[in-house]
Amino acid sequence: MSPEVPIIVILIGIPIFFILRWILKRFIKNKKTRNWISILGTIIIAPILYIGLVMAFFSYLFYEPQYDFKKERWFADKNARFEMRDDLVNSGILIGKSKSEIIDLIGKSESNDSTEIWTYDLGMSGAGFGWQFNSLQLTFENGKVTDVKKYEIVD
Repeated sequence: MSPEVPIIVILIGIPIFFILRWILKRFIKNKKTRNWISILGTIIIAPILYIGLVMAFFSYLFYEPQYDFKKERWFADKNARFEMRDDLVNSGILIGKSKSEIIDLIGKSESNDSTEIWTYDLGMSGAGFGWQFNSLQLTFENGKVTDVKKYEIVD
């Protein structure tokens, strides 16, 4: 544990103590008992609140919106295609489609590794403290899509 964590927990605990003491004033008339219960409550609540705040911060930092695939949106913003990648992979809407159907649906791949593997650049997204480069790879067998994979490279 880093040395600033106890300091942050204490700073969070100070207002919690006074809030608890103010709330308990209505229910516990004995000042000494009220203070001890407030201290105990602060010792329990402050670390839990600290962990919750840290989790909320990192959830916000690593959040990437995901949307259902929409052909119009796919072609409108090439740099935001990563927001639809999970729907393309998980729904299986590309599986079994021919190359011409794929070109009609999501366009021609800019980089063909071979005639059987097509890769699509889906744009960059924030990945916490760096950048994440997103791509989609389609594998063809006998002219039909058999596999769809997403790739994320963090820089």
